[in-house]
Amino acid sequence: MSDDVHILLAQHAKTTELFGVDFLPLGDPSSTLIGSLNIDDPAQSKSKPKREAVASPPPPDFQTHEPQIQPVTCRELQSCYEHLDDPQAKLDALRARYELDAPHQHFNAKFTNIVFGEGSSTAELVFVGEAPGEQEDLTGRPFVGRAGELLEKMIGAMGLSRQTVYIANVLKTRPPNNATPTHQESLLCAPYLMEQIRIIAPKVIVTLGLPASHLLLGSRSPMRSLRGHWHAFPPTDTSIAMFSGDEGNPLPKVELMPTYHPAYLLRSYTPENRRKVWADLTMVMEKLGLGPQ
Repeated sequence: MSDDVHILLAQHAKTTELFGVDFLPLGDPSSTLIGSLNIDDPAQSKSKPKREAVASPPPPDFQTHEPQIQPVTCRELQSCYEHLDDPQAKLDALRARYELDAPHQHFNAKFTNIVFGEGSSTAELVFVGEAPGEQEDLTGRPFVGRAGELLEKMIGAMGLSRQTVYIANVLKTRPPNNATPTHQESLLCAPYLMEQIRIIAPKVIVTLGLPASHLLLGSRSPMRSLRGHWHAFPPTDTSIAMFSGDEGNPLPKVELMPTYHPAYLLRSYTPENRRKVWADLTMVMEKLGLGPQ
């Protein structure tokens, strides 16, 4: 085996570890729920074109690393919408402020559209992924590629729709080469995500994959120890600046469930992974008072 092949295999293993994974229910093969999903076997799908291997960054250390460029503070962002009453108007004002600040200019100049977020401004459930992909970049909408199709089926299986939840990402622009967001990139964009959560004030957040889970939990734990358990958001460690906010307008206290990213699930579409993600989503349904569909 050549050195190039060794490098690519090592890179694939690291990327899989960082992404976490993704979803859906699997139980009795005769289950009408599973049958209704009608998910194509990824083994039958066309393989993606090969890309040059890019070294993945280590998981972020939220306690010791400081960004090279200081992000905007949440309090500064609140000033752009605090005079408004309607949640959607607040989200629109926050997006306009994001476009003005353009934090992505410090790490990403090659993208087509900003993908800010989509869904109900009063949603009880918010899904947070890591960054837009190719189709998201082209359309300006989050989760519309193959992973997005799977996420939409997951949401439908819960008895909800894209219109009744809110979907966002840590980064609002597609990273070069679809790279995993770095610690610096995540921290520059995090305040805007924090304000999206503050405005919507959901009951539950589902983080899809490790980058989003690590950011919102201030954690470096692997997905296997994060998923399947409820976590408090914001985390109790108030030494992390982006969670501290101000006493007059604190972040809402939200129950958070990490689970695997749909893109990982498409790559590793096994009964075990499907059961794990559906178990996570079942706990979310119970928390929201949703019955089996």
